[in-house]
Amino acid sequence: MEAGKIAVKTEVESPRDPAPLKAKGVDRSSRALMESYIGRIPQEQRVANVRRAWQELWWRASRYLQKEELMQVGDAFVFAAVSHGTQLRYNDDPYIVHSLGAASVLSDMQLDVQTLDAALLHDVLEDTAVTPEELRIKFGGDVMVLVDGVTKLGKIQFRTVEEYQAENLRKMFLVMAKDIRVVLIKLADRLHNMSTITGHKREKQIAIANETLEIYAPLAHRLGIYHIKRELEDMAFKVIDPETYYDIRRRVRKKLPESEMVIKKGMEILRERLAEESVEAEILGRPKHYYSIYEKMNRKNLSLEQIYDLLAMRVIVDTLSECYQVLGIVHTLWKPIPGQFDDYIANPKGNMYQSLHSTVVGPGGDPLEVQIRTREMHRMAEYGIAAHWQYKEKKGRGGDMSEIDKKLAWIRQALEGQGETSAPAEFLDNLKTDVLTAEVLVFTPQGKVISLPEGSTPIDFAYSVHTEVGHQCIGAMVHGKIVPMDYTLQNGDYVRILTSPQGKPSRDWLKIAKANRTRNKIKSYFRQIDRAEREEKIERGRELLDHEIQRRYPNEGRTIDSFTHLLSRVASDLGINGVEDLVVAIGTGHHTAHGVMMRADTLASKDSEVVSSAQKAARPTRESESAVVVEGADGVLVSLAMCCCPVPGDKITGCVTHTRGITIHRHDCPNAEKVERDKKVPVIWGIKKETRYTARIKVEANDRVGVFADLGTAISQTDGSIVNIRGTVVNGIRTRFVIELQVWDLEHLYRIIARINLIRGMIEITRD
Repeated sequence: MEAGKIAVKTEVESPRDPAPLKAKGVDRSSRALMESYIGRIPQEQRVANVRRAWQELWWRASRYLQKEELMQVGDAFVFAAVSHGTQLRYNDDPYIVHSLGAASVLSDMQLDVQTLDAALLHDVLEDTAVTPEELRIKFGGDVMVLVDGVTKLGKIQFRTVEEYQAENLRKMFLVMAKDIRVVLIKLADRLHNMSTITGHKREKQIAIANETLEIYAPLAHRLGIYHIKRELEDMAFKVIDPETYYDIRRRVRKKLPESEMVIKKGMEILRERLAEESVEAEILGRPKHYYSIYEKMNRKNLSLEQIYDLLAMRVIVDTLSECYQVLGIVHTLWKPIPGQFDDYIANPKGNMYQSLHSTVVGPGGDPLEVQIRTREMHRMAEYGIAAHWQYKEKKGRGGDMSEIDKKLAWIRQALEGQGETSAPAEFLDNLKTDVLTAEVLVFTPQGKVISLPEGSTPIDFAYSVHTEVGHQCIGAMVHGKIVPMDYTLQNGDYVRILTSPQGKPSRDWLKIAKANRTRNKIKSYFRQIDRAEREEKIERGRELLDHEIQRRYPNEGRTIDSFTHLLSRVASDLGINGVEDLVVAIGTGHHTAHGVMMRADTLASKDSEVVSSAQKAARPTRESESAVVVEGADGVLVSLAMCCCPVPGDKITGCVTHTRGITIHRHDCPNAEKVERDKKVPVIWGIKKETRYTARIKVEANDRVGVFADLGTAISQTDGSIVNIRGTVVNGIRTRFVIELQVWDLEHLYRIIARINLIRGMIEITRD
């Protein structure tokens, strides 16, 4: 591109060039070889879109692969096409079109032939009869491992979507730790899926787009692959909130000409000055993508008219020294804005990003962001870890991997402690908080850069240095000044942790720490402390209880074990969870051994077991007057469970309790499923009464002004009344509500849900 020429892309498009092969300079012999593979695929797949996708991959791969490697890619293409046969995707394309699209994304990054082969073959193990051994024989062990690694991510059965997502990601990170190419294939797969997402039903589109925004776009960011991150974010944004997306796009297009004039004027001034200084540079205008505009508007509560950096100036030079030379020239031309300079060359981001960023008062007095980097830094900024992998490949398979290992240390950190964090939901939460989130870069006193989740405190810093430093922390200093423990660390802070051998964690730190890894280490410390203290209390409690038993029953040889049943009932009466906790309560002095044994003796002296709680709670009522009828029993106290909020019309189950008679649950309530079978009784709804019942629903919708008011109107218009409502905003674009409301019966509840579903931007409504 000509130096100084502005390049503005205002659409959310793939960077892949659709120009014909002839125009791209592919020679005749290469075209003939490419066409020969078309002749080897099944006749029904020789359609226009397959041919175009294959030509596109061939052109991109031929820019950097040797002829023998291109032939390997051709063999993988034919094998995948034959294996998938007549299979069609949800948009009625031959399945091979998707595989070609994913491989083309990877060829943009100039990845090795094994990665391209694996991308072409990434679905054959899951969707065809091909076996891993066949792949190994045909394409080698590397390709088989990559394909198998991607396949494992999608072949596991799970009970819930959340569990599937969490375990899927856990396995992905395990594979990533061994071969980063697996996740590159996964990102390429997701990027092509997003480009064809309109073939799905609306509900599926939203689910895929949400997962893309929450997981895959942040993952691309963490790997430094910004061009994929931008595309994923904009395509997902377009699906989730098309109204806002198109509004921003329309307004940006209207505002761009004005911004372009400012940028072009600045570029002309800078180009002339660089020519005077004999600095060769490529100067580009960088457009801000739509999702980043939307995020900035929400984060800073700005209107689009208040955002001045819709376009920024990017200067690309040849050497590191020229970066700082250009920075000096920029600052002599325009006044820098204080606090708006970042040196990511001296202090690279955790995802390997390097560049100089400075915001100046540009031509016309408007703020102008200038980014300065070398060509190598620019490639690293666009392709991240993929560019490092390519560099390693050029050095040879036996090359030094230590640099890449350092770049991928965060993957191993994401897997640390997963034995303790076995619950899928907790693992997913940890991943989103500690890995797939914005970061802050701070310094140790020795100048080492530490990357932490945005919002981290000195506690997080201390534990990231070393667990023992965290345990012994007694204070912190930032830039030489004492700061409170809940101080929010900022980019560029120099942090010193003050320690003492007598220092120890505080439970209050759990409220201060941002990173889940920090909280897990603090929890682990207190678990060990609590375990040791509990064992001491158990030993002390058993001694006191045993002494009391021997005093009451001398020469009878009785032990605590002979009173287990009675002690269990005593614990229940006292509201204590089991005999062991009762022993702990004695050891801590909350209860005396004398008092506990007196209760046990009282229970033992009764002629029979305590009358069942349901019978004790009986009261004279006529069956016809009861809202719920207990089959085979009259006059039993019943109550509706608040965990599942059953209403007339729901299938229900009765569960006998110790103090509340019989509690009525929905048939599918998880709490009811945990109750022992002998404590369940058959129940049915009685005669319908003019009584309202509490129901609880979860509502998820696109976040916008007025959605809360629309919910209230919809519920009131269908004769419902809101008892309680809680709402949260997720990722700045979705709102989740939990609503308790009063309804007459299940049919009435369904009418309310149907009315809510008509509200603009509604995503999902479920019973809680």
